[in-house]
Amino acid sequence: MSESTWRRVWHDHPVPVLTRSTLVAAPRRLVAGVVRDCDAAAESLTLAGHRFSSSVRLLIAGDEVVLDAALLPGVRLRYVSRIRSVGPEGMTSEAVRGLATSLVHTTTLHDTGTGTTLRDEIAWRSPFGPAGRVADALLVRRLIDRMVDARAVVYRRRAEELAAGPVVVGAAIVRDGTVLAAQRAHPPELAGRWELPGGSVEPGETEPAALARECREELGADVRVGERVGTDLPITVRGRDRTLRIHAATLAAGEPQALEHRAVRWLAPAELPTVAWVEADRALVPDLRALVAGDRPG
Repeated sequence: MSESTWRRVWHDHPVPVLTRSTLVAAPRRLVAGVVRDCDAAAESLTLAGHRFSSSVRLLIAGDEVVLDAALLPGVRLRYVSRIRSVGPEGMTSEAVRGLATSLVHTTTLHDTGTGTTLRDEIAWRSPFGPAGRVADALLVRRLIDRMVDARAVVYRRRAEELAAGPVVVGAAIVRDGTVLAAQRAHPPELAGRWELPGGSVEPGETEPAALARECREELGADVRVGERVGTDLPITVRGRDRTLRIHAATLAAGEPQALEHRAVRWLAPAELPTVAWVEADRALVPDLRALVAGDRPG
């Protein structure tokens, strides 16, 4: 199901607002991961005839992305948007450079009985008064309609494919206001970067069981697996798309050792943004800071 509505709200200048809702047959946390995935954004915007670029794949608050929108044949307008917020409930971005004096894109996600409703709201303030109203009617509304149409198709397909695919789990192990990180020893392109311990869920294995097994194999320690952390994260492993899911955990027995990694270390909240994380785990830093802060005494 996909439906679109259009509404205008008038202040001292016209403020067009486009809203569109799409039903996706996938869990909300997984859809939230697709929403923050720049690979999905690039595919959908290319489908709509535009160009998109980002220095990262998975977005966090503060990241910036670039859209070169095809307004007319041979005419492109560049917008730079900054991510204001991102999480299991959705994402909000705001244009910080571009022709429009204000452009805010808010995506909200809601659980349904059959999956997730993805609702996009795009609002902007036209910069040219009456001339801007004409441009809204003739060009901008049509352009944004095509964008959100393509977005609905691509995001729904990607989320539903991921929902049927393999899962990788990771452990956010907390102790005394710190979280455990492990330094990769291989492959060469990832050696030296940091990640949360974990691995693939085997057929017939639950996610908590897989995480407990992986921690024993990688760290020589037993863990208690707790609640989910953050959104699901789309990742690509050896050319195959997978979903990464992170669970909070605490030590049950044993002291973590680097059995399969180069090193392990406990990170305080202030250290988390300073570590050279692998791409997917970088996207978890705000969630890890919140998790660790909640574990700190007092």
